[in-house]
Amino acid sequence: MTAIILINWNGADDTIACLKSLDKAHGDFLVVVADNGSTDDSLKRIGDCVQELSIKVDLLPLDRNWGFAVGNNKGIAHAMRYNPDSYMLLNNDTEVEPDFLSRIEDCRRKHPEIKVFGPLILYWSDRGRIWSCGGKLTFGSRKAYYRNRPVSDVRLGEIFPVSFISGCALFADSSLVQDNGQLLTERFFFGEEDYEFAHRMRIAARRMAVVPDSVIYHKVSASSRNATEKFRLGRDYIYYLGRLIVVREYYSRLSSLLVRILSFPLCVHYFRLDGLDFRKAFRLSCRLMSDAKRKHGISYDDFKAITIDGSYFNN
Repeated sequence: MTAIILINWNGADDTIACLKSLDKAHGDFLVVVADNGSTDDSLKRIGDCVQELSIKVDLLPLDRNWGFAVGNNKGIAHAMRYNPDSYMLLNNDTEVEPDFLSRIEDCRRKHPEIKVFGPLILYWSDRGRIWSCGGKLTFGSRKAYYRNRPVSDVRLGEIFPVSFISGCALFADSSLVQDNGQLLTERFFFGEEDYEFAHRMRIAARRMAVVPDSVIYHKVSASSRNATEKFRLGRDYIYYLGRLIVVREYYSRLSSLLVRILSFPLCVHYFRLDGLDFRKAFRLSCRLMSDAKRKHGISYDDFKAITIDGSYFNN
């Protein structure tokens, strides 16, 4: 049996749509909706929806917004009482094909040596185009497979090995979960948890694969394309900060230094695209490199200051 974990934060519309698609899904599973301290009417609306579904859904209210990783881990810890043999982390802004889980379960039975699977993730608004199909870890980064390419480019009917799977939809064997329910690192409030997870699986020699016949649709926000410069700046900063912190943890000191050196001009480039002049982009890149050397993770306060109110850049 698989425990599917959804995180909700003021997103009842998406969560309800996801639950309704799961209600049509095949396979042996239950769903835990961990609500990250929503401040709207999400709990009531989702609770009302659950009463109309045929699948088993536990609604887990959390006392505050714990972020993506901790919220998922708390959902897993709750689900452990049912003794599932696998867990599926699933973004609440996704919808699934009815056979998405049974396809993965079939592959798992045929390939018990593989402990982590991912589905083929298509754009919800463009169902012929790929958003994520796994990828591979590269030196200091990762390379996505088939990103933005048509579905016809993927060979269906065959799984293929990967070394990175998006946390948007990540199927993991229960043997990877710690006794306290932790699967993802809790050092990051949001962002790069799946990158850290991929490195941990690489070190532990855990095999990962994508099942192209397992299909879900992701409502990738179009707002990011029209986002303010401040939001884009925070998004890029948090991405590179999280990635470089992970690199520092899993690479040698010399390799980590080399990754920072190679990343520096890229950061300057993207910060300029985000609206900064060269001098400000250069100085902010210097600050990023310093943060990456001293920070152990990204707290909620960091996340809020960097991506929400932008106060991080006023210092």
